[in-house]
Amino acid sequence: MHQFLETICIKDGHPLHLDWHQRRVDATLKYFYPGAAHDEVSFQLTDILSSCAIPAIGIYRCRIVYDINSISVEFFPYEFRPIKSLRLIKAPAGYDYRYKYAVRKIIDELFTQRKDADDILITRDGWITDTSIANIALRKDDRWYTPSMPLLAGTTWKRLVAAGVLIPRPIHHSDINRYDAFKIFNAMNDWGDSENSISSIRIQ
Repeated sequence: MHQFLETICIKDGHPLHLDWHQRRVDATLKYFYPGAAHDEVSFQLTDILSSCAIPAIGIYRCRIVYDINSISVEFFPYEFRPIKSLRLIKAPAGYDYRYKYAVRKIIDELFTQRKDADDILITRDGWITDTSIANIALRKDDRWYTPSMPLLAGTTWKRLVAAGVLIPRPIHHSDINRYDAFKIFNAMNDWGDSENSISSIRIQ
């Protein structure tokens, strides 16, 4: 059976946007264990973290790996890795990453094909999805659009779409040059001012 992953940003001792992570945990367990009662498979992130020695100062990455039988929690100092360039890479036919699995062998293998780029931008059947570690948004006419068919609709993706910051739409790789900038974002690298020129996406 699969194990699953939650990555939570801890800032000065406070877990950020925990309600959105809880929604994903609940949805994941409900999908993979449909025959079990909710209270038999679900757990509350607030309860798990309250029993941990959370670092009180600085930004930390909290890594929670879980399944129906086990939960492990680790904290790591967060080291920001700037992503300024991307290379388009095709996902294998039929690849599905709707749930945040702890093991990401295929994505890790795709990442090795980035060559001189900082990260990859994965396409599926020609449609833009995600980078190896984050969702993406592209700017056009001062509005930010995000692929409506990501490999993984992350917690930050859902929150920004719900807030109206991002507009989901199908984005084909052949239309990339119609946009002028991109941002990537995830639980550790939230929506901010850092953006890059669309020319930093390597098509070939």
